[in-house]
Amino acid sequence: MMDTDIRDMLEDIGRVMVPRLDPAVTIEGDTALSRRANILRAIRGTVLPRRLEFLAANGDCLAIEVNNSRVTDVARVRSGAVPDFETEPRAALAEKLATLLTDIATAPTPVLVSSMKPDAVMEADDVGITLSEIEAACADVEPTAEPIVSVVPDVIEQTGDAAPAAKADALAEVFFEGAEKIATACVLANTPAGTKLRASGRPDIQPDADLLAGLAADLAGWDADTAPVLNGPQLIVMRPSGGKGTGVAVLKNDEQIAIATHDARKLGAIVSLWRKSLEALS
Repeated sequence: MMDTDIRDMLEDIGRVMVPRLDPAVTIEGDTALSRRANILRAIRGTVLPRRLEFLAANGDCLAIEVNNSRVTDVARVRSGAVPDFETEPRAALAEKLATLLTDIATAPTPVLVSSMKPDAVMEADDVGITLSEIEAACADVEPTAEPIVSVVPDVIEQTGDAAPAAKADALAEVFFEGAEKIATACVLANTPAGTKLRASGRPDIQPDADLLAGLAADLAGWDADTAPVLNGPQLIVMRPSGGKGTGVAVLKNDEQIAIATHDARKLGAIVSLWRKSLEALS
């Protein structure tokens, strides 16, 4: 390769490179199977002693110690007992690892992985479970049905001739009160003019009167555009690219809107709050 070719190649790399501000990397994949394959690939690519921490959007976490493409210990699991690498048979450990990796691959996305220094120095005889053993065990573990997150969840069922207006009005208030526990800031406003009714959390990131009025007008346009196919309360979720940073959730109905800014990784908690709010008024 000529010097000019090397220089051109480096210039091309420089143009497309972007700084990584967070040590976490998103596990790619549109399905649980593809994400599990990429998790196994991350283990295969870990040669030096490292601790790999996998974190799902709903807060589920799996932390494993890896060395030379072998899992030598499990430091943290979502629930239940941590596998004991000192007493349990290799076959049992491989099966448990396959289940744990499948569970985190099936968890709500994005699933992030961070590589960090292990907690303890590994012993010379700490050979761990090989990747081939884990892959063989994974072949016998099928992912469960993947969670579906919809921008337009189920509508409150209406009975009789009149819609339950009082319940629809209360829905935004119930969501607002629940969001106060998990959001960095939340606002309750009416939909006709976007007038603020209640607010909580950090005041520096709460929308001002002009922004609320603009949002109310945009949502009115949204209603006009979607009226033929959508009817009833809706939850609109916006997240930054890559799933890291601050997300925004907007619950809208005919009379009120509730806005919550939250850590993007708490998407699962926001969706759970939406469902619980609906159940509370059903």
